[in-house]
Amino acid sequence: MKPACIRRGTAALCTLLCAALLTGCAPQSASSSTAGGGVPAAQSSARDNGQFVLPYSSAEGFNPYTSKSTITLQNSRLLFGNFVDITNDYDLVYNVASAVVSTGNEVTITVGGSFADGTAITGADAAASLEAARASSLFGARFANVSAVRAAGNTVTVTLQKPDSLFAYLLDIPVMKAGETTSPSPTSSGRYSVSSSGEGMALTANASFADKTTLDTIELVELSGYDALVSSLNLGVISLFSSEQESDLAGSIVCNTSYFNLNNLVFIGIQPESPDSPLAQPALRQAISLGISRRQVADKAYYSRAYVATGVINPRFPGESAAATLAEEADTAKAKALIESLGYKMDEASGFYQSADGKRLSFPLLCYTGSSFKRYAATLVADELSRIGIEVTVSDDSDFTSYNEKISSGTAPLYIGEVKLYNNMDMDAFFGAGNARARVAPSDALLAAYDAMKADKTALAGFETAFAAEMPFVPLVYKNGVATYSKDFSGLTPTVSDIFYGFENLTIDNATQKE
Repeated sequence: MKPACIRRGTAALCTLLCAALLTGCAPQSASSSTAGGGVPAAQSSARDNGQFVLPYSSAEGFNPYTSKSTITLQNSRLLFGNFVDITNDYDLVYNVASAVVSTGNEVTITVGGSFADGTAITGADAAASLEAARASSLFGARFANVSAVRAAGNTVTVTLQKPDSLFAYLLDIPVMKAGETTSPSPTSSGRYSVSSSGEGMALTANASFADKTTLDTIELVELSGYDALVSSLNLGVISLFSSEQESDLAGSIVCNTSYFNLNNLVFIGIQPESPDSPLAQPALRQAISLGISRRQVADKAYYSRAYVATGVINPRFPGESAAATLAEEADTAKAKALIESLGYKMDEASGFYQSADGKRLSFPLLCYTGSSFKRYAATLVADELSRIGIEVTVSDDSDFTSYNEKISSGTAPLYIGEVKLYNNMDMDAFFGAGNARARVAPSDALLAAYDAMKADKTALAGFETAFAAEMPFVPLVYKNGVATYSKDFSGLTPTVSDIFYGFENLTIDNATQKE
């Protein structure tokens, strides 16, 4: 194929699950993207020419507000401009929105730009897009705090039930025309538009985004289903596959991989069985936190595909590094001092602490074995806590439903869990009615510090300090996602909000495509 599909002379310039959930993560089924779809073997030989090819589902269309498909969501990042984008360092980049101003319970969004047909993006379009997002399966849960949306000129005002100074971080969502939010293929507001290509479909670069695209045409192939997607990438049928699943983090020897920071917190859940349980004591929970090397968990259990949680808030979040309260490495001396402050004495024969009546400080640690990373993390945690005199026995469960039931029933004093947090650092999964709600009830002081942080992001340090004083659960690491893509290309720089972020920096490495 001639390299006509590649724009020459162009200087390269610069959140799926929405509900918070406990996971270990449950295995993704073959139908999790959309139904059907095997590997189209007849097309595989046509992918040796350096074309960039993406999967799509004709049944699901191209509108993420009317689809549950992760394929549709992935492709929408090329078709529509977001209000904002979030970088890998969790900085905000304004896109369709030129400003987002939070004042108390109101957020005012100013928009600009145009659709692919040249019509201007208005406040009415922005409001319709927000309302469509609120009603959608993929985005609806993140907007539970929204009570009203109204447009005026080139602005839209969002009324919240309670203040959220970080609401802008929820706005990495597509902007569509007001009358097209239920269309299967809305008019593009982004880098590419849907077009016909011979007997199939393609994405064609929009002229107004010439500085944001390297490829004039991206071919589409009808394909869906988890297994088919992975196989098609390895066979060269498609050019890219993105995943948050731990089973995919190992990458592929036949593909390039690019990791990006997720907002998925892996933690130790704590559930005292009674008010008299040692786990009901903040000092013991702090000792558990001090006794664990988060660096070891990130580097060994996750093979450096996770990053250390130096606080409860994502460490990549602006301002968090100055507010950090959790050490990367264990501090056994401080941990033991806290345990001894509670009256426990070391039994030299066993190497474990025991109470005055001879009861050993011992707990089971529940772990879902469907995640090899978490299973290894549980082993590391048990080993490290033994060094500070706490006996921990790893309790395996290969059934995800059973694992969740044990947590829900309170029969797992310690467990390895995971929550996907919203990008506005909403911790209601723990402090509200979320699935990960800790059985260690946060104090009024901690809840007040949390509310203060939500209302004013400059109060972040106060929230971290209040959290560390109570330690209702123990943050371990935040996970990475991975984009795996064809070795014909390089330079992909995905982020939590856009797998194609910086797509204009993509370079074509296949020698047959260069002149």
